[in-house]
Amino acid sequence: MDIRSFLYVKKQKLSRYLSLKLSRNRTFTAMQLMLKTLETNQMLPQKLIALELFGFIGTSTTMDYQDLAEYIEMWELNPYYAAEAKKNISKATVVCGNSIKAIKEGEVLRKDYNFIVIDPNSASTFDDGSYESFGVFNHTLKYIADEAVIFVTIYSNLKKYASLYGNSVKDLDPKWINARKEFFQMENVIDGRGIDYLKAFEKIIIDHKMNVIFSQFLNRNECVGFGVFVIKKNKA
Repeated sequence: MDIRSFLYVKKQKLSRYLSLKLSRNRTFTAMQLMLKTLETNQMLPQKLIALELFGFIGTSTTMDYQDLAEYIEMWELNPYYAAEAKKNISKATVVCGNSIKAIKEGEVLRKDYNFIVIDPNSASTFDDGSYESFGVFNHTLKYIADEAVIFVTIYSNLKKYASLYGNSVKDLDPKWINARKEFFQMENVIDGRGIDYLKAFEKIIIDHKMNVIFSQFLNRNECVGFGVFVIKKNKA
């Protein structure tokens, strides 16, 4: 464990604690609000069988749905983060390993997930050369139940994303920009409308002979959001 990882984990845990403590349960995270919306509209499975591919320490998203879950499987590559996740989400099966390799090669533990979260915590390239969720989204569809909900992180505004780190768009990895153009089949992948980013995911779902019952772009902050998809398999 290095000191930077230790301090980062402490910061994230404190941030989560303060947000809950100060809100006094009067406000919700973006995911919690969407979960309530899906539940009200009878689109959320009663007991979640969840797969989280980039689990971190559980504070980013897992804590938002853990009380709704019957089963949670979290993958985290960093051993220190994985150990912290086990402490924070006691009911979870935490696997310290490469989730990209696992989802591609069938090493995930089940084939009936009805709730999947794909939340890569950076826009850097992965070992397989992919960015964001581009290398894994289609593979997750092989392991879902007849009906499922998928939350996938989408970087919606790269101008604001770059400015957070004191940079500009021209400082961003050009390979990332090209990968976004190829995946989303859009020219404006810098600050496009959130809803426009959904189309690429919807096409993948439909190409897998599945129906998109509901989709929505949901802001998490000024530069990152969730694509939310309710999916139902076609009956043979």
